[in-house]
Amino acid sequence: MDFTKLKDLLASRALPEGFRNRLREAEAVSRWETAVGPTIAKHAQAIRVEDGVLHVEVGHPIWRSELHHRRRQILEILNQGAPSESDILRDLHFVDQRKRITTAKRTAEITHQPQIGTPKSPTSSSEDGA
Repeated sequence: MDFTKLKDLLASRALPEGFRNRLREAEAVSRWETAVGPTIAKHAQAIRVEDGVLHVEVGHPIWRSELHHRRRQILEILNQGAPSESDILRDLHFVDQRKRITTAKRTAEITHQPQIGTPKSPTSSSEDGA
């Protein structure tokens, strides 16, 4: 049986176009720390790519502002090696980490249901009118 090296398979045209695009996106995201530097990378993490837009979770508005001003420079570094006719990533979208965490906590509080077998407090049964 003849085995093909994974590197050769990935470089070949045998892969579906969608898979090759996702692979290019992953390579671009892997350059995140190089593009922004180690200090900013500690405060801003690339979290996902959707339709050519890299979503970045940012811990503070100051870092978000810095990234916004350097957007073109960052995209150039992330897109290094992309075919000249099209970029892999065409934009950056910044997500406020603090708002996302607050929203997740709020959602958890709203949807929190007591576990099965957890006794109800005496006041909760009188409030229900039972």
